[in-house]
Amino acid sequence: MSGLGASVALALLLAWVIFALAGLFLSPPIAVALGAVVGVAAVVLARDTLGVSGLIAVLAPFGVMLPALAARHMAGSLGADIPGFSSVEIAVFLLVYVVFLSTAFGVIPVDLYRYGYAPWPVGALVLAVCAYAWLTGNWFLAGVAVLGQVFWMLGWGSSNWLDHVLHVFLVPVAAVVLLLRLI
Repeated sequence: MSGLGASVALALLLAWVIFALAGLFLSPPIAVALGAVVGVAAVVLARDTLGVSGLIAVLAPFGVMLPALAARHMAGSLGADIPGFSSVEIAVFLLVYVVFLSTAFGVIPVDLYRYGYAPWPVGALVLAVCAYAWLTGNWFLAGVAVLGQVFWMLGWGSSNWLDHVLHVFLVPVAAVVLLLRLI
């Protein structure tokens, strides 16, 4: 992803954090507006600061999924009809993704990450995600998979498609969502 793309992704993620915190006290439209203003202002006005550069360095590559989830959550709070994920889907994703990360970090001696570089496995993965999205009616997943493939094919960001559709921060996000659903 370009510098502009990383800045947009960071602004969206910062907007989501402000929205989530402000949403504890403010109505959703005001929380979204406040988040958008603060997120964009922070990235535009503090663009060359250590804080913004550090956040980009720590969070990059942003890929498609994190900004898409942030936008999905904010749009949903404003009344947009966006398909969600069941607790079972999140739990299965969390389990499979932790196993995948274990292979990527060498804990499990299989290199699944390498398939994200090759056109045929990526095509198969995108088709599999789109088929699952079609079966479940979750167009959001298909959109993320296809947009990730477009970015990957254009060479915007990582040369690995998996970096476009996954992010290590999905582990705590999924865990928190599951925990909140239990409460």
